Amino acid sequence: MSTQNHQVLHADHLRWKSDVAMWRQDIEEWQKEQARLLADLETALGAEVEALKQHKETIARHEGLIASHEQLISQLEAGGGRMSHDEIEARMANEHSKEAGRHETTATAHERIKRHHHRAMSRLAVVLKALGREA
Repeated sequence: MSTQNHQVLHADHLRWKSDVAMWRQDIEEWQKEQARLLADLETALGAEVEALKQHKETIARHEGLIASHEQLISQLEAGGGRMSHDEIEARMANEHSKEAGRHETTATAHERIKRHHHRAMSRLAVVLKALGREA
């Protein structure tokens, strides 16, 4: 091999080293971007998980109040037990009114959460598909 050929080889190697350095910088930046995105995604999904947990607890409390109200009705129908008929009627009317309001609030929240959940899952499915994965 001639000196001129060696110079060409050295020039190629220098260019390639420069390319490799640039590629390493790109990869480092991409990894930083991925880390930021994953942290943001983890925060967002953590908030989603917490919101669903709280909504589930709200529904469980609502279910318990419905059961309690049903017990009052059964007590009334069975003759009242420890409470007078009028006391049970007054308590039932008061609690039923409150529970009707809670039920409407919970139903509205449920529909809002459902829409948000479906929208978020749909968007994440698009991202996963773009990354070559199926949701």
